[in-house]
Amino acid sequence: MTTETNPTLRGISSMATRQVLADLGAAFEQRTGCRVAIESVGGVDAARRVAAGEAFDVVILASDAIDRLIAAGHLRAGSRVDLVRSGVAIAVRAGAPVPDVSSEAALQQAVRNARSISYSTGPSGVALAQLFERWGMADEVRGRTVKAPPGVPVGTLVAR
Repeated sequence: MTTETNPTLRGISSMATRQVLADLGAAFEQRTGCRVAIESVGGVDAARRVAAGEAFDVVILASDAIDRLIAAGHLRAGSRVDLVRSGVAIAVRAGAPVPDVSSEAALQQAVRNARSISYSTGPSGVALAQLFERWGMADEVRGRTVKAPPGVPVGTLVAR
């Protein structure tokens, strides 16, 4: 944090937490007078910047990325605090029928029936790719998947 009269808390985060951090940052600024500047980018980019030595007061990323940065000496050991649990969601284009995902078998069928599948480069996208592998359908869906570039919200791809 800077030491001037109006200090600034500078941070970097993945896109997954950008809205909640904006809300929390605004509340913190109002209560303390300390300016908050959190840059939300793709998690891969954020980790790369931290590893390259860019200075931040706070780094908000998935736990596995934080652990790798700590192990490599880029973040202070013992400083990790778990803040949120981020779930995985399914979204469909407005007006499109909502698929049945009430069971694993129904979800598999919904994936098979999907014209396209979009997912992030973050932990949820990695988990989804692993799920497709486990189901034996990775090759089947490969031509219909669109991985959002780092920093691009998946929802914008679905909307398009």
